[in-house]
Amino acid sequence: MYTFLFQGSGVNLFATERTFPSQSLLDLLLTLLWASMLVIAPVCGQSDELILQASYPVFEGDSLVLRCLEKERAKLTEVTFYKNQMPLTSSKKGSDLSITKATLSNSGQYHCSAKRSSFWSFVLSKIEAETVAVRVQELFSLPILRSTTLQPSEGTPVILSCETQLPPEKANIQLHFFFFRDSRIILSGQKRDSTLQLTKVWKEDSGSYFCEAKAVTSRIWKMSHPVRIEVRRVPVSGIQLETQPPGGQVTEGQTLVLLCSVAGGTGDITFSWHKEGSEAILKKKTQRSLVAEFEISTMRESEAGKYYCAADNTDNPLRSRPVSISMNIPVSPPLLTFSVPETQMFVGKVVELQCDSQRGSAPILYRFYHEGKIMKNSSAPFGGAASFNLSLTEQHAGSYFCEADNGVGVQFSKVLTLSVKVPVSRPFLTIRKATIGDMVELRCEAETGTTPILYRFFHQGIILGSGWAHLGEAAFLNLSLTAEDSGIYSCDADNGIGPQLSEGVKFPVTVPTGKRRGLLAGGVSLGLLGFLGLTGVALLLYFRTRRRSGQSFALVLPRSPAIPGSQERSQVELEPTYFNDPGQQSRIHSPAFADLGLTVNPVIRDVVYAEVQNSQQKKRRYRQPHIDATTHPGFLCCVL
Repeated sequence: MYTFLFQGSGVNLFATERTFPSQSLLDLLLTLLWASMLVIAPVCGQSDELILQASYPVFEGDSLVLRCLEKERAKLTEVTFYKNQMPLTSSKKGSDLSITKATLSNSGQYHCSAKRSSFWSFVLSKIEAETVAVRVQELFSLPILRSTTLQPSEGTPVILSCETQLPPEKANIQLHFFFFRDSRIILSGQKRDSTLQLTKVWKEDSGSYFCEAKAVTSRIWKMSHPVRIEVRRVPVSGIQLETQPPGGQVTEGQTLVLLCSVAGGTGDITFSWHKEGSEAILKKKTQRSLVAEFEISTMRESEAGKYYCAADNTDNPLRSRPVSISMNIPVSPPLLTFSVPETQMFVGKVVELQCDSQRGSAPILYRFYHEGKIMKNSSAPFGGAASFNLSLTEQHAGSYFCEADNGVGVQFSKVLTLSVKVPVSRPFLTIRKATIGDMVELRCEAETGTTPILYRFFHQGIILGSGWAHLGEAAFLNLSLTAEDSGIYSCDADNGIGPQLSEGVKFPVTVPTGKRRGLLAGGVSLGLLGFLGLTGVALLLYFRTRRRSGQSFALVLPRSPAIPGSQERSQVELEPTYFNDPGQQSRIHSPAFADLGLTVNPVIRDVVYAEVQNSQQKKRRYRQPHIDATTHPGFLCCVL
């Protein structure tokens, strides 16, 4: 029995004993060959001749290089690296292991193993290096998100900060910071002062916030733990309604602005405007502001009343006090009226002038104008019309208009013309002395009075004739006198306001001496031949029906129409009209008087003079007495 013991390279080999009883030579040779193989077989284990090198210090993102070396710089083959006893990679040629970007997970226990060959042995031996602890350090710490408050009120600022720390060896590393709310990025930056200021936060800004820090060069990023921020809403308070223009006084057609404001309240506030007595919402606005306005561009009279507004940012609306809106209505164009008709406008007449604006806010100030100058101011405190009385004089004639003013607007009436008629003064009658057979002129004139003026001449109360004249002109009547024409004469003047009668003028007719004797002889003959009277009446009736002859008087009148201020005068002979029919009256009609609307009294031709010429061309006068067709129908008398 043989026993073998081998030792080499610090590794003890197990001894093996084998007994060879009567074995053949071939078996012996095989046994020796087996023993030689055991001598040259490699032995695995740690050896101080193999070294594992690692770069140090190693930070996240840095390159990690592991190198397996033999002290004698022998050539190594089949190098294998291990981490925590687990093989990583194997290389038949290289002796390095490189990790491009190290992470914290690359930390651990590393060692390597390799095979080497010696010069005296053609057999490769496997050796292992001692274990080396590799630690990859953090490039920066895990960031922490901090907030100035976790329950801010709406509208207040909040400052967020993302805090982390770089090691001194990596102080030059630049970091980028990102902030998130509910996984949605809200801001990113590139500053080491990793803060974010939210100027104002609102209810919708509530949520889960976190931040992220990222190294620019190594692309290492880390995220903080989330932080819950809850934004609190402040209810509205201190609501009020204001108006523009202030005071609630608005002119019709003007723009009204209703300003609704609250003293406090956060977030979106819903404003609404209302009018008392109506369920309808005039306007509704939602905005993030403490003041809102509603504009009514064109105000109408029907929109006057009380208004209020409401504000709400929760479920509890707040209502303002009502504000009264009153309407200032501009005055309408006034109407100027006179209390009496134009035909009755004469001196001394009391006339009421009234100015009335049918529409407009009180009080209303009225002004009355005469010829463009203010003559009267009158106020209507409660609206309506204003008036005043005017006792007419000649100076009141002219144009009139009135003005209405209530401080909102001014309006003027139409212009009216007022004509003041002046009653005629008492006329003066003048008669030139004359004798029988002469033509006498009666002159009648009034010094004052509105033209045209109708003049009438009377003898013993009986109308002799009438005619028209302008102021400053006289009326004339020419008569061929007889002895019976003696008596009292008078005249009157009338311009439609009222007639004025002159004083009576006693006019004696002078009879020449020769004619007196003739008249006496004629009287005696008349007494003796009275019986011939009836014959004379018959003859007179016969001649009157056959012809008309003779002229009794001439009336001097202007030839031209009535023109005030005209000084030109002319005479027109007006022929009287004779009627032998006792049922008719002799009249003169004036177209001018009729056009003015004045009453024309019929002028009765009471005395008619006839001229009878004999063959010797001697004139004899016969007087036809007064004929009153109304009181003495069918009666006719005469004196021969």
